Amino acid sequence: MTEDDIPWLHRLAKKRYRQEYDESSTEGWFRNIVLKGPMMFYPVRTDNAFVIAMMCTVPWTPAFFECNIIFVCADIGCMWEASTLLRGSIHWARRRKCAIWRISSDTDVDLEPLARRVGCTELSPRYVMVL
Repeated sequence: MTEDDIPWLHRLAKKRYRQEYDESSTEGWFRNIVLKGPMMFYPVRTDNAFVIAMMCTVPWTPAFFECNIIFVCADIGCMWEASTLLRGSIHWARRRKCAIWRISSDTDVDLEPLARRVGCTELSPRYVMVL
Protein backbone atom coordinates (compact mmCIF):
# COMPACT_ATOMS: atom_id res chain seq x y z
CA MET A 1 0.00 0.00 0.00
CA THR A 2 1.06 3.58 -0.59
CA GLU A 3 -0.17 7.08 0.22
CA ASP A 4 -2.23 6.90 -2.98
CA ASP A 5 -4.35 4.20 -1.31
CA ILE A 6 -5.52 6.49 1.52
CA PRO A 7 -8.83 7.64 -0.07
CA TRP A 8 -9.65 4.03 -0.99
CA LEU A 9 -8.73 2.83 2.52
CA HIS A 10 -11.08 5.43 4.04
CA ARG A 11 -13.99 4.50 1.77
CA LEU A 12 -13.68 0.82 2.60
CA ALA A 13 -13.03 1.26 6.33
CA LYS A 14 -16.03 3.60 6.71
CA LYS A 15 -18.24 0.89 5.20
CA ARG A 16 -17.05 -1.87 7.48
CA TYR A 17 -16.05 -0.21 10.78
CA ARG A 18 -18.22 1.50 13.32
CA GLN A 19 -19.20 5.14 13.25
CA GLU A 20 -16.26 5.90 15.55
CA TYR A 21 -13.83 5.39 12.65
CA ASP A 22 -11.58 8.46 12.71
CA GLU A 23 -10.41 9.31 9.22
CA SER A 24 -7.79 11.92 10.14
CA SER A 25 -6.16 9.85 12.90
CA THR A 26 -6.08 6.79 10.66
CA GLU A 27 -4.51 8.78 7.86
CA GLY A 28 -1.84 10.26 10.13
CA TRP A 29 -1.02 6.86 11.57
CA PHE A 30 -0.89 5.22 8.14
CA ARG A 31 1.17 7.99 6.56
CA ASN A 32 3.60 8.65 9.44
CA ILE A 33 3.93 5.29 11.17
CA VAL A 34 2.97 2.40 8.89
CA LEU A 35 4.49 3.61 5.65
CA LYS A 36 7.66 4.82 7.40
CA GLY A 37 8.17 1.50 9.21
CA PRO A 38 8.58 -1.17 6.51
CA MET A 39 10.54 -3.44 8.85
CA MET A 40 7.71 -3.43 11.40
CA PHE A 41 4.58 -3.14 9.25
CA TYR A 42 3.15 -5.16 6.38
CA PRO A 43 0.42 -3.12 4.63
CA VAL A 44 -1.05 -4.98 1.67
CA ARG A 45 -4.21 -4.78 -0.42
CA THR A 46 -6.24 -6.27 -3.23
CA ASP A 47 -9.02 -4.54 -5.17
CA ASN A 48 -11.54 -5.09 -2.35
CA ALA A 49 -9.61 -5.77 0.85
CA PHE A 50 -6.58 -4.76 2.88
CA VAL A 51 -4.55 -6.02 5.81
CA ILE A 52 -2.03 -4.19 7.97
CA ALA A 53 0.16 -6.45 10.08
CA MET A 54 2.57 -5.22 12.74
CA MET A 55 5.56 -6.95 14.23
CA CYS A 56 6.12 -6.32 17.93
CA THR A 57 7.74 -7.63 21.08
CA VAL A 58 7.43 -7.02 24.80
CA PRO A 59 10.30 -5.85 27.05
CA TRP A 60 10.44 -9.03 29.14
CA THR A 61 10.97 -11.27 26.09
CA PRO A 62 12.81 -9.06 23.58
CA ALA A 63 13.81 -11.95 21.31
CA PHE A 64 10.22 -13.23 21.02
CA PHE A 65 8.50 -11.47 18.12
CA GLU A 66 4.78 -11.48 17.42
CA CYS A 67 2.84 -10.49 14.35
CA ASN A 68 -0.45 -8.77 15.10
CA ILE A 69 -3.06 -8.08 12.47
CA ILE A 70 -4.10 -4.62 13.54
CA PHE A 71 -6.31 -3.70 10.60
CA VAL A 72 -8.21 -6.12 8.38
CA CYS A 73 -10.99 -4.95 6.13
CA ALA A 74 -12.83 -6.42 3.15
CA ASP A 75 -15.76 -5.16 1.17
CA ILE A 76 -19.06 -7.00 1.48
CA GLY A 77 -18.84 -10.33 -0.33
CA CYS A 78 -15.04 -10.13 -0.67
CA MET A 79 -13.82 -11.74 2.54
CA TRP A 80 -11.96 -14.36 0.49
CA GLU A 81 -9.58 -11.56 -0.60
CA ALA A 82 -8.81 -10.80 3.05
CA SER A 83 -8.12 -14.49 3.58
CA THR A 84 -5.50 -14.40 0.81
CA LEU A 85 -3.90 -11.30 2.34
CA LEU A 86 -3.85 -12.87 5.80
CA ARG A 87 -2.01 -15.89 4.43
CA GLY A 88 0.53 -13.49 2.92
CA SER A 89 0.97 -11.85 6.32
CA ILE A 90 1.60 -15.26 7.87
CA HIS A 91 4.39 -15.86 5.35
CA TRP A 92 5.77 -12.37 6.10
CA ALA A 93 5.69 -13.11 9.85
CA ARG A 94 7.55 -16.37 9.35
CA ARG A 95 10.22 -14.64 7.25
CA ARG A 96 10.57 -12.02 10.01
CA LYS A 97 11.07 -14.87 12.56
CA CYS A 98 7.86 -14.19 14.50
CA ALA A 99 6.86 -16.90 16.95
CA ILE A 100 3.15 -15.98 17.07
CA TRP A 101 0.64 -14.56 14.60
CA ARG A 102 -2.50 -12.98 16.10
CA ILE A 103 -5.73 -11.58 14.70
CA SER A 104 -8.38 -9.50 16.43
CA SER A 105 -10.52 -6.55 15.42
CA ASP A 106 -12.81 -3.78 16.65
CA THR A 107 -15.23 -4.39 13.84
CA ASP A 108 -18.63 -5.92 14.46
CA VAL A 109 -17.80 -8.55 11.85
CA ASP A 110 -17.11 -11.96 13.40
CA LEU A 111 -13.54 -12.89 12.46
CA GLU A 112 -13.71 -16.46 13.76
CA PRO A 113 -14.49 -18.09 10.37
CA LEU A 114 -11.67 -16.12 8.74
CA ALA A 115 -9.23 -16.94 11.55
CA ARG A 116 -10.12 -20.63 11.40
CA ARG A 117 -9.75 -20.62 7.61
CA VAL A 118 -6.10 -19.56 7.90
CA GLY A 119 -5.42 -22.13 10.65
CA CYS A 120 -5.79 -20.22 13.92
CA THR A 121 -6.94 -21.59 17.22
CA GLU A 122 -8.90 -19.51 19.70
CA LEU A 123 -6.99 -17.93 22.54
CA SER A 124 -9.05 -18.13 25.72
CA PRO A 125 -9.95 -16.80 28.10
CA ARG A 126 -10.25 -13.24 26.85
CA TYR A 127 -11.56 -10.42 28.95
CA VAL A 128 -12.61 -6.88 28.20
CA MET A 129 -14.04 -3.95 30.10
CA VAL A 130 -15.95 -1.44 28.02
CA LEU A 131 -15.46 2.00 29.56
